[in-house]
Amino acid sequence: MIYDLIIIGAGAAGLFAAANAPDHFKTLVLEKTKTPGNKLLLTGNGQCNLTNNEPIKAFLTRYGDKGKYLRPVLFPFSNLALMGFFEENALPLTIREDGKVFPKSMKSKDIVNLLLKLSHKPDVTFRYGVEIKEIVQWSEAEILGYSIQATDGIYKSKNVLVATGGESYPQTGSDGTFFSCLERLGLSLVPRRPALTPIFVQNYPYSELSGLTFSNCVIEIISEESNTVPNNKNRIKVEGSLLLTHKGFSGPAVLEISRYIKPGDKLTVNYLPDKIHDSLRRTLLKTAAEGSKQIITVLESTTSLPRRFLELICDSSNIAKDEKASRLTGKEMGALAERLTADSYNINDTGGFSTAMVTAGGVDLDEVNLRTMEAKQYPGLYFAGEVLDIDGDTGGYNLQFAFSSAMCAIKAMQHS
Repeated sequence: MIYDLIIIGAGAAGLFAAANAPDHFKTLVLEKTKTPGNKLLLTGNGQCNLTNNEPIKAFLTRYGDKGKYLRPVLFPFSNLALMGFFEENALPLTIREDGKVFPKSMKSKDIVNLLLKLSHKPDVTFRYGVEIKEIVQWSEAEILGYSIQATDGIYKSKNVLVATGGESYPQTGSDGTFFSCLERLGLSLVPRRPALTPIFVQNYPYSELSGLTFSNCVIEIISEESNTVPNNKNRIKVEGSLLLTHKGFSGPAVLEISRYIKPGDKLTVNYLPDKIHDSLRRTLLKTAAEGSKQIITVLESTTSLPRRFLELICDSSNIAKDEKASRLTGKEMGALAERLTADSYNINDTGGFSTAMVTAGGVDLDEVNLRTMEAKQYPGLYFAGEVLDIDGDTGGYNLQFAFSSAMCAIKAMQHS
């Protein structure tokens, strides 16, 4: 049989493509694991943050330096269109105060079950436990397409949609093995690395404060190699919330900036975004001179940061928390100000692919027509989702891209 469409991968992008495949398309979905939607089931801690409610124009700022290219992918099938799709198919949604959109049930399995239900059409077939070994162009009797060598045989199709994901959460099936097939086609690939992951530093001092959150900090990465961050700059800043874990730094701001990290870079945290070192030092000295308060009291009143965090800062700076603030030298006050506005560390590593929420790197965007998601070198070969060199911030942006790119590819096939 010659299929009209073979979808490789039954994750978010693959399932959405199958659910929206034209009724007259003979479609085959090949999935290497034994069940569909494995990573989708884990999304949002099993609750599935499927998109965000902010204006679609704001999405273009949510994919690092690649977002500016995504207008033709995201705008035709926007977040509002995606929300409408699920609600029109009797799956109600809820929008949190922070703009994150979830199924009202807060269960990822409801998203997976709906997409499977919509995919169960006469012309759509699923095969599980099938691993792809090779994909090559094929032609016969004026029919152009692709021949796919799999562990259970050879399949032929006029169109192929690659939705194999990246390398994050490899236990779900997206282990990166399919990239070797794309390399053999001669496609340019950007090296993959973990993204949306915690950052681990040398001499991390906050293990005993695990779970403590700061609502707003400025995280800065300083790199010796300018080509690791946008616009060839050697530093980048992100502002947002920060979480201290037992082993390192996490939270939305850290996860967002992790896409640019490599070992040897420097991480700096300002826990007081509206202050810099010199101004905080002067404020501390002035406040200390106005009375006989202990330094911990002065720090609390001046910064409004958590007391147990400030106590640790004092202790690690060799300053007794109950010392009278007026007795501290300018140098000691400067050291405290430094810790609170420019807390600096050498980076050891980020979390690996087993803990990363998404993969940075993948198929180079220059290889793909982003209006159709079709490979420029290979007509009929399409891409959707995390297999591409796109990684979004946390907050529903990666799933939105997966769904939008899948819909973009399906629409393009219908008009080809």
